[in-house]
Amino acid sequence: MSEEKTLMDFVKAAKSQITEVDIADVVAHLDEDYQVLDVREPAEFASGTINGAHNLPRGILEAACDFQYPGHQQLMLDRDKKWLLFCATSGRSAMATAVMQQMGFKNVKNINGGIAAWKTAEMQVVIP
Repeated sequence: MSEEKTLMDFVKAAKSQITEVDIADVVAHLDEDYQVLDVREPAEFASGTINGAHNLPRGILEAACDFQYPGHQQLMLDRDKKWLLFCATSGRSAMATAVMQQMGFKNVKNINGGIAAWKTAEMQVVIP
């Protein structure tokens, strides 16, 4: 029987497959036309996010990005669009970044530390 995996096992595996961006480098990426994708739940998003962020909860990411799924989102059709993803601390967004890469997105990066690191760096948080 194989060993049971934990959430952190999945996060660690995802982080080994993706590129992460430190908070200090986010603004430079925004200047390079990266868009921000907040994969937290709607209530978390509503409590404060990065200016201009789109909200797409991790739980519906695959469906929203799937061309063949009737409920896909127009925002997610361009596989060449540049995305910076984040969540609360970067676990969910790391897994979301890995999934998006597997779904053909070419320019997706995870914001290391998530909104918690963003706030610690005293970066602007907006209420959508």
